[in-house]
Amino acid sequence: PFLFTRLKIDPATASAPLITSLADILGVLIYFTVASRMLGF
Repeated sequence: PFLFTRLKIDPATASAPLITSLADILGVLIYFTVASRMLGF
């Protein structure tokens, strides 16, 4: 939020895509970790 305020961007508007992207990346990492463990890699 502090970085967004410095760049004169509304933190509420700018943080939603960031949180969504981080959640998607984390989900894909968990998916591939579980898949690789099940396949034995």
